[in-house]
Amino acid sequence: MTDKIAKYRSELFLTLIIIIGIILRLYFQIGHIFSDDAYYSYLSYTLLGGEFAKDYLGYPIFPLRITFLSITALSFNVFGINEFATIIIPFLLSIANLILTYNLAKLLTGDVNISLLSALLMAFFPTDIVFATIGFVDLPNVFFINLGIYFLYKSYKFNKNLLAILGGILFFLSMQIKENIYYIAILLIILLVYIIVKKKHLNTQIVIALLFILLNVVVEGIVYLILHKDFLYRFTVLHQNYNYSYYDFFPHTAQKISDVKNYWLNLFDQIFIVNSKAIFLRRFYLFLPIVATIKSMINIRKKGDLLLTFWFLGTLILLIAFTTSFTDYKPLDLKRSWYIYPLLMPMIIITASFINEMKRHLRYILVSAYLIGGVIMCTHYEVYFDKENKTELKLFIAKNKQRKIFTDHFTKYSVDLIRSYFDLTKSERILESDFNWKELKKGDWVLYNQKHIDELKLQKYNFPDFSILKTNLFSKVKNYGDFIFYEKVE
Repeated sequence: MTDKIAKYRSELFLTLIIIIGIILRLYFQIGHIFSDDAYYSYLSYTLLGGEFAKDYLGYPIFPLRITFLSITALSFNVFGINEFATIIIPFLLSIANLILTYNLAKLLTGDVNISLLSALLMAFFPTDIVFATIGFVDLPNVFFINLGIYFLYKSYKFNKNLLAILGGILFFLSMQIKENIYYIAILLIILLVYIIVKKKHLNTQIVIALLFILLNVVVEGIVYLILHKDFLYRFTVLHQNYNYSYYDFFPHTAQKISDVKNYWLNLFDQIFIVNSKAIFLRRFYLFLPIVATIKSMINIRKKGDLLLTFWFLGTLILLIAFTTSFTDYKPLDLKRSWYIYPLLMPMIIITASFINEMKRHLRYILVSAYLIGGVIMCTHYEVYFDKENKTELKLFIAKNKQRKIFTDHFTKYSVDLIRSYFDLTKSERILESDFNWKELKKGDWVLYNQKHIDELKLQKYNFPDFSILKTNLFSKVKNYGDFIFYEKVE
């Protein structure tokens, strides 16, 4: 009877946590943010229409993220081609992630209290709340990876290789979203070698998982060999992507600090100043990386939760210092807060285990402070993404569907999505320096964003002289933050 009561209690608390998680994600929903989600929505739309990536201008790597594009296309097919369809999948996966967090924490620690606390911390983690309603790949990608880890570890504990195969399939799918699975592959190889050397045993489950990761490379390579005559096409495109947006990658990111082109100085700055600061001192993370690191040191000293500690510290080191290129050593720049996702699950569980060991009154104080801090950081995210202006901008675009809008190709993807791609003749690209402004008729609009233009110029796109918008040929209609509408009046 006591076990049944305990089970009912834990299920009740988990249900309440999920309900609170849903409410928080609905309340702080962001939606389309006129960023990478514009490219993903367009690629998913063309995939659904049978003309995949037709006339696509954008990051070269994005068309390769076929799992995410496919589920978004499926969402379009079910919910209609609109903004809602682009965010419903991340939202549902974020809620499912709360359940996964509980079960994975329980599997790793065997402690229901730690499991519930882990789910609670995840429910209030600002980055997960906000990105539950943004059409980015990071949340879905890591969800598949963590679900694969859950089945992989469960297969080891219960000696059921079928579960390891299921985990391998999830790893396989994740590789067609983003390359974060390579972190896990490295950790699995290290773990496999350790087990072979120390325990004189070959872990079948890890071998199965690694075979699926290798299988993905082989199958993908064969497909790309047929389509592009390049077995290593993914790595070719990764290199192209680096060149396309070089300003977002090392060493250019680190050079902004010292303004000196010295490889070793830039490398030091990238790892120990930019990346370490981004992980440990970012307000959006509520200092959880620091807490989890301290707890990891304690675990090593006491030889407790070593597998969980290995997962966290291994991912932490790889995230901060692993190369983004196989020809040169180039660490990833972690300035974008959503890059935390590979680290999030082990960080949350370790933090929960640390808090759970404290005295009750201190535990309540810390958890309360965390919950309040999580909500406050969500409001900071709203400012960061300029939610108010973008919400009004989307309403304004949707309200004026019949108005023809000229804009840069990047912003055009967003305009078309907000209008549900209902009439693509109602939007036109402004591209190349010889663009003919006479194409615009009286009453046509120009949607201008200086930040978008500046970044697109870094990507080697050419544009005409936009100073014409300040002449008497145009009049300003509206502006929403950085987005300004001009109307052709003559």
